Amino acid sequence: DYTRRMGNRRRDELGALAADFNHLAHTLEQHREARRRWGADIAHELRTPLSILRGEIQALQDGVRTATPAALNSLHAECERMGGLIEDLYQLSLADAGALEYHFEPLDMGEVLAEALETQLPSLEESGLAVATAIASVPPIRGDARRLGQLIDNLLMNTRRYTDAPGRLRIELSAVAGEVILVLEDSAPGVPSDSLELLFDRLYRVDASRNRAAGGTGLGLAICLAIVTAHGGHIAASASALGGLRIEVRLPAIGAGA
Repeated sequence: DYTRRMGNRRRDELGALAADFNHLAHTLEQHREARRRWGADIAHELRTPLSILRGEIQALQDGVRTATPAALNSLHAECERMGGLIEDLYQLSLADAGALEYHFEPLDMGEVLAEALETQLPSLEESGLAVATAIASVPPIRGDARRLGQLIDNLLMNTRRYTDAPGRLRIELSAVAGEVILVLEDSAPGVPSDSLELLFDRLYRVDASRNRAAGGTGLGLAICLAIVTAHGGHIAASASALGGLRIEVRLPAIGAGA
């Protein structure tokens, strides 16, 4: 019964123990409720593409629709969406189990960023986004180039999916006080202040302006959080001066704090 609490009026070691017990019970209660919501949310997310696939296949079987390239492309798109969701869930389950594979080595975050931008820039421009960069020379960090590339890809795809066209994206890379700092700021739509802290929760979506219709699974930023945490860094969301969302990633430089 995680709702039980101990009376805590003492100011000695037993009082501290009671406070720790109450904190543990509260944490376990929250985890249990989160696990219940997590299961329900996964079922809901998988049910949507399955329902669409079932309806379209039944229409083909009944002769209501013909097997045109457009109809097959629609089926394929739903399969891709479901596959993306399952892969994201798998990545998060590995992160939770501490089994997400990392190969840490000294690397230049500027090179990782440049490689990701080279791949993503055409699709960003096709989506009507003007990209501006300010990439400074930064000290090396100890990281996994593949996972950090995945981090940047997820952040860029998040901007591409949810920023209105024509829009703007500003990317900055700098170093301050032993940390390498990556900042991405996009233009409207913005995110309500009470939703900013929830953006990294799994399957969380703000509202109709940032929903599944844009193609996201609601897991991209949760994966970003897992990658940044594994690198000993921090990631945070705030309002952007451009009218949209600002994501800041801080990673420790090699030798910081030594």
